[in-house]
Amino acid sequence: MRKFLVLLKKEVKSLLTPQMLISLVTMVVLFSVMGKMVGRETAKVKEPKEVIVIDNDNSTLSNKVIELMKGVNLIPEVIKDVDVQEGLDEAKEKGIDTLIVIPEGFKENVLGYKKTHIGIYTVMRSFSISALSSSTSTKALISKISEDISKRYIEERFKDVDPNIIQKPVEAKNFVIVKDRMVEASPEMISAAVTSQNVFIPIILMFVIMMSAQMIASAVAMEKENKTLETLLTLPIKRTYIVISKMLGASLVALLMSVFYMYGMKNYIGQMTGVGGGMSVSSNILRELGLTFTPGTYTLLGISLFFAILSALSLATILAVYAEDVKTAQTLLTPLMVLLLIPYLLSFFTDFSSLSLVAKILLFLIPFSHPFLASRFLLFGNINMVIFGILYMALFSIVCIIVATKIFSSDKILTAKLKLKRGSLFKTKFRI
Repeated sequence: MRKFLVLLKKEVKSLLTPQMLISLVTMVVLFSVMGKMVGRETAKVKEPKEVIVIDNDNSTLSNKVIELMKGVNLIPEVIKDVDVQEGLDEAKEKGIDTLIVIPEGFKENVLGYKKTHIGIYTVMRSFSISALSSSTSTKALISKISEDISKRYIEERFKDVDPNIIQKPVEAKNFVIVKDRMVEASPEMISAAVTSQNVFIPIILMFVIMMSAQMIASAVAMEKENKTLETLLTLPIKRTYIVISKMLGASLVALLMSVFYMYGMKNYIGQMTGVGGGMSVSSNILRELGLTFTPGTYTLLGISLFFAILSALSLATILAVYAEDVKTAQTLLTPLMVLLLIPYLLSFFTDFSSLSLVAKILLFLIPFSHPFLASRFLLFGNINMVIFGILYMALFSIVCIIVATKIFSSDKILTAKLKLKRGSLFKTKFRI
């Protein structure tokens, strides 16, 4: 056991370099800074926007329209007796992006039940979120004006009826039931709230598993290329210890990376969205439905992630045996990456319960699918499926470790190569 711990310490030291730690800390800081920057841009959208208004109608109705602008986050600056070009010149001079023109005869058209219009001129200086915020506000303005005029029409024809009832005679009262708990909310709101809280999990899983697989494949290929593997194999140490120490060392480092990346991504999402009232309301509703992670569910998710990493590393170790150098090792990981991409993409675009039986079986056979599915299973209290996935990944890892140990116990570890001959498929060639 002492020899194994020495080997494990060596593997962790070789992988967990100061450069890697610096890059992980830098990544967390970078995510936080990026989140703050995006958060500031989002905050700018909520700030009132100045607009130039040319009132060519100069009526009580046009004045009311100008008053309505203040209710949709606009600060109107009214000018009169100018044409559109002069208005645009003044807007440009003052650095204002939007010009609104109320045409002559606006009130007359409204009172005569005729279709009318309001001109909106937008000067686009960039394509950022804040640059498009004025357009969002003007759309809200037109909607508000249309609603106000519509109410005026209804009040004239149906004096004893509330205009809101005629405009919206039927409203939906949505209730969502999850795990026998019920709250008054729409399914869209629940789905958006859950997605916003857990969107980073598949991304982190994908990145960490890819990084850990590349890490161990490169380590094996480098030792093989530098001939240090031959020296290691001549030492009086069990080959099983060598294989398991490499995998466990890389797994521990990858797990540490996942913690850093999850923390960084959570900071990014938190800084970007802020802690507004809407967010706290959504969080309270999710808590009522039991759709939040507890320390126990986080532990199960971590165990699932660990065994997914171990599965990837055990498979990557077998593939790395056939690499001649680090460059070849990266190419040989392509089958593993394909198997990883399938559950990654499916986790975004499909629901596991809606898949056919054959698709479910095939997805379950891919060991890396289970941590992607685990977060959904845990939210809905389906712990048995998560435990089954962990057991399957553990069995898969054990089988791969046995195969890798057998390879390390033979001369194939030093002689196995994978070459591509012209006009033929990949062929395995052993040199003895």
